[in-house]
Formats: sequence, structure tokens, C-alpha cells
Amino acid sequence: MDALEKAADQVARDFLSGTYRKLRDFDVTVTRNAILDCLHSSPERDFIAKICGHPGNHPEARRIVDKIAPHLVTLAGRTLQEYRA
Repeated sequence: MDALEKAADQVARDFLSGTYRKLRDFDVTVTRNAILDCLHSSPERDFIAKICGHPGNHPEARRIVDKIAPHLVTLAGRTLQEYRA
């Protein structure tokens, strides 16, 4: 995991810890990759579109993206701050 991915992972964990009692790796991974997708650095190109664009995709992933969507710009900004620190 490179430095930007580590920063996105930390921001995802911080954000989700305020939402969930127990963090699941799946939730953190989806959130981290969505943040990285906003920064055009996701390990999977067009991650958000792939997760949300096909009804056969994991419904839990879609639920997570829907929940974090209003916060993605802020989360991306926090990720860049963590990365540069």
C-alpha cells in the first residue's frame, strides 16, 4: 500500500468509526477505494461507477457508497492533507 492509499485508509477508518460500532474490512475497503477514485488513484479504474452502475454488484457496497457520497469531497480533501503531512 502506498502513502496515498494509507492516508485514504486512515481517513476511511476515522469516518466509519463515527458511523459503525465495529469496522468491517469490507466497509473500509469500499470507502478507501471510493475516496481514491475521487482522486483518480483507485486500484480499480472507475470504482464508484462499477459498484453503483450494475444491479448485480454487492448491495452492501452500493449502500456504503450511497452513505459516503455526500462526504466524498471532504474525505478526499482530508486524505490529501494526511498524505501531505
